[in-house]
Amino acid sequence: MTRPRVLLWLATTVVAGAVLMSLEMAAVRLFAPYFGYSIYVWGTTICVVMAAMVAGYAIGGRLADTRHAEAHLFLAILSSAVWQLLALWTMGSLLPRLAETTDVVGVTVAALVLFAPSMIALAVASPILVRLCTDVATIGRAAGLVYALSTAGSMAGIVATIFWLLPRLGTHATLQVLCGCSLLIGAAGLLMQRRRGALGLPLAAMLVPLLLAPGLGWSEGTVWTAESSYNLVRVVQNGGQWLLQLNHPSSIHTVRDQSGVWTGYYFDYFALGPLMVPGRRALVLGMGAGGSVRSMRLTAPEIAIDAVEIDPRVVEAATRWFGVDPADARLRIHVMDARRFLARDGGRYDLVQLDVYQGGPYIPFHLVTEEFFRLARARMSDDALLMMNVSDSGPDKALLARLAATLGRVFPSVMVGQTDAGNFMLFAFVRVPSPDRLRNRPAVLQSNAGVRDFAIREVALADATPVFTDDLAPVEDMTRRMRR
Repeated sequence: MTRPRVLLWLATTVVAGAVLMSLEMAAVRLFAPYFGYSIYVWGTTICVVMAAMVAGYAIGGRLADTRHAEAHLFLAILSSAVWQLLALWTMGSLLPRLAETTDVVGVTVAALVLFAPSMIALAVASPILVRLCTDVATIGRAAGLVYALSTAGSMAGIVATIFWLLPRLGTHATLQVLCGCSLLIGAAGLLMQRRRGALGLPLAAMLVPLLLAPGLGWSEGTVWTAESSYNLVRVVQNGGQWLLQLNHPSSIHTVRDQSGVWTGYYFDYFALGPLMVPGRRALVLGMGAGGSVRSMRLTAPEIAIDAVEIDPRVVEAATRWFGVDPADARLRIHVMDARRFLARDGGRYDLVQLDVYQGGPYIPFHLVTEEFFRLARARMSDDALLMMNVSDSGPDKALLARLAATLGRVFPSVMVGQTDAGNFMLFAFVRVPSPDRLRNRPAVLQSNAGVRDFAIREVALADATPVFTDDLAPVEDMTRRMRR
């Protein structure tokens, strides 16, 4: 047994594990603009990946005992590359059609069609490699070495994908790289075997359709597109408005209207906050591209603002396209998770604005629990207000009621107003507000009848309404049921 051959087997073990896990990471990112980033998307994708691995291990075990096990190994990896190439050419037309179904159904079909066959072929490698390595080691050592190298490759694939490939190259280029790796390792194995030299030209020819694979069309109709570790970020111009889209086109996180100060969306209602409490310092959790900051400045132009946004690409969009000035001495932008910021920050705020939807209809559960609101309350002054944007289109408004009940555990007064169909603003006061404060509507609001005449009422909190806690916060399940 030649040394180069054994080294190729070991390299194949690492590459197959790395590509398989990288495909899983890339699949979830690929699905986000069509199905969102929820736990259901992640869970469904993982289940399909595990099913593919089960099938691949079973098939690989049978092929390992055949006379041409090594040839089967590299043919399987080459087959994976071919399927990945086919997926690159078809996903742009398939995914928009599947987006019309539910998230679980759409993700299941997409993962089965676009990724499962190539993952099955990659999973075939491990049993065959164990068998091949028994020619140079005992069964126990061969199995341990293959499992260790495959797992190490999987770890390397995940790290490379989430920290480098996806943020720097984007989803489409990442999938091209993974296909190319599969093609190269499969071709190297076949060419190393005798009488396989004639395969060189056709294998090299596969690089042409790989390099020419059509893009995903995510930048069509946009003025700017970027991918981050968190979102597909798009800036779209619609007439006189600039829209910030995160992942799905319907997920609008900021609107800037060039024809006036108001947008006609819920962002406008954040202008009411400084009118309800005396404020010199505000905290914005979920800045987006600055829609709530702009509204707040209409009624409190001198207020000092700390704005927290987890996605650096969103901050880039805010400064490039939505008029957010990073040199503004009264605005400090912090790029991190909202809860981590609260845990680290020692400031005191008169007004806290919360708008933390994660590139779709889902709120991160750890930002709506009783523990989170107690942490926010600890950073608020004795006469402060927390405002929270809530989307609830369900007939019984169960999500809104549960959020209000959770706030009621921390704040003595919780009020609500409806900004539009299916959208609400919750107001949690540290001190029960006077009626005069609630009716304060200065002249700057006269041009926006919706904000000017906005009515809020005290929420009747039922003792039986469960609250969200860090231990149990089924926000995603409630949101999914609401959207059916």
